[in-house]
Amino acid sequence: MKSSPMHPYDVFVFPVIDWTFRHQRPQQLALELARRGHRIFYLTVDFAPADTARPYLFWDQPEENVFVVQLRCPGEAPSIYKQMPTPEQTAALLDAIDALRRNCAVGTTVSIVDLPFWRPIATAMQGNLTVYDCMDYHPGFLNNESSMLVEEDRLIHEADLVLTTAAGLSEIVGRLRENTLIRNACDVTHFLRRPDRPVRRLSERPVVGYFGAIDHWFDVDLLVASAQAYPDWDFVLIGNSHGSDISPARNLPNVRFLGEIPYAILPEYAHGFDVCIIPFLITELTLNTNPVKMYEYLATGRPMVGTAMPEIRIGRDGLVFVGEDHQDFIAKLGQAMAVHDDPRLVEERIAYAKAQTWSARIAQFDEALAPFFPKVSVVVLVYNGLELTRRCLDSIAANSHYPNLELILVDNASPETAVRDLLVDFAKDRPWVKLVLNDRNLGFSGGNNAGLRVATGDYLVLLNNDTQVTRGWIFDLLRHFRRDPAIGPRIGMVGPVTNNIGNEARIEIAYDGHEAMCAASRPYVEARRGRRLPSDTVAFFCVMFSRAVFEAVGELDEIFGIGMFEDDDYCRRTRDAGFTVVIADDVFVHHELSASLNALGLERRQKLFEENKRLYEQKWGAWTPHKYREAEAPQSV
Repeated sequence: MKSSPMHPYDVFVFPVIDWTFRHQRPQQLALELARRGHRIFYLTVDFAPADTARPYLFWDQPEENVFVVQLRCPGEAPSIYKQMPTPEQTAALLDAIDALRRNCAVGTTVSIVDLPFWRPIATAMQGNLTVYDCMDYHPGFLNNESSMLVEEDRLIHEADLVLTTAAGLSEIVGRLRENTLIRNACDVTHFLRRPDRPVRRLSERPVVGYFGAIDHWFDVDLLVASAQAYPDWDFVLIGNSHGSDISPARNLPNVRFLGEIPYAILPEYAHGFDVCIIPFLITELTLNTNPVKMYEYLATGRPMVGTAMPEIRIGRDGLVFVGEDHQDFIAKLGQAMAVHDDPRLVEERIAYAKAQTWSARIAQFDEALAPFFPKVSVVVLVYNGLELTRRCLDSIAANSHYPNLELILVDNASPETAVRDLLVDFAKDRPWVKLVLNDRNLGFSGGNNAGLRVATGDYLVLLNNDTQVTRGWIFDLLRHFRRDPAIGPRIGMVGPVTNNIGNEARIEIAYDGHEAMCAASRPYVEARRGRRLPSDTVAFFCVMFSRAVFEAVGELDEIFGIGMFEDDDYCRRTRDAGFTVVIADDVFVHHELSASLNALGLERRQKLFEENKRLYEQKWGAWTPHKYREAEAPQSV
């Protein structure tokens, strides 16, 4: 399983049901994303015990690009439906996911979360977009714990994007935050009649059929009344009935309960129906439900009769009949049976279903995600430092995996010819990499400006070649521009925390080597997800700013020559233009600190500092020295 910086984002599905349980929205969305080239890691709803040798287990690969994964979890296995993970379990589950991401080269991810249980895991992941797929009105379920409803509100607020499946549900969630309505759909090709597929005709008499869960929302009394009204018809029901008392209907001679039928052969039974039904009670749950089975029924060409749920009122005569009450439902059964095999209506039903595909829904999903993946141009300015540059580029290749990345490598006329050779070689077979080869050293500002002039991104990054980035760094820096709707649009510049710099971005951390650096920084940033520190200045070893800032402020001032004070100057100009400058506490980038300037020697460097300080103060008045943040206990590995 390979990935690359331009590979489509990978997807974690934090599900409400296991992969093999029926075949519903979670699996359908996952399959469509897999067909578009995304790797899908679909988790199981139960966990491997703490003494399992590996932190995660691959259980199955049911389709290309789809991997079913079980995570190791300490302590008593939690029920994802009734309780939240403990802090220890959350940390262990994050460790398991981190191991999987390292071993499978997983970079930027989209996590589709179906239940509140998964919130503290998904929202803490580095380089991850959390999507809450709110499929149902959870207060409408009889077995929901009140504490989990509180957790759902937290998930709604903390997710990057919230999806809803029905107009009523969208309105309810909209009281808490904006959301995107993406209704359910149908695998039309699975339910279409095929010559090679048998039809299980269950009776010689007219057949009214149902498939799906038979639970507390199922109107058993309506089923009984319908069966008694049409004693010459057979009523066939497919699905688990553990959640409903079906005893009033079980003894009727024309009612049959078949139990669960595998999804693979379900169409064989569905094509044996003449009329399909959704006899649900009208409750807050069903009023805010968009039933998948409506689309699946229509894909068979059969008419459907349902109770008065808003989402089945599609306004097409002969396709869906809506019973306003029991008596009307029974009357609509007769009307539907009268036209069940009308050739024109059969074609119209199928045509309607064909327009409601999971592929069409994923197109909506892609549209909803597009604003979260704007084009980002990363400018890496290089002057000598072969091994530093190699490590920097290796870290970008290993830890970016951003699907809309432009990398611009600027050689500032390095005397070491091997440096330029490295850049040229790195750019080969990487169409997302641009080369700018200066014929003279333009200094820090001039070299970066040369890269910025060819940048086409909506967001721009300046990255020193004496840095090493961590997983998801691009996406997590971007998050701060949009996280707080009241502030985000005015944030103009974001920098990460680091091990080595002369201001508040420096944190206490200890490690030896790149892997240890990633391991040591991960708990620090996970514990601070979404936190940022306002600052007058961020150091330009790594900084991201918006295209709006660049257009308002312009290029870096080249009066500072080789370097120093150009970052103070640019941050001052950015703040004067009405933007804020912040340090992202949840993004860590390793920094060697002034590798190029240190090569000048102490005396020349001090002279350069004094000269550029003078130039800065001519523009802005007295320079305020940078300061460190208050010390915390160091993170170490």
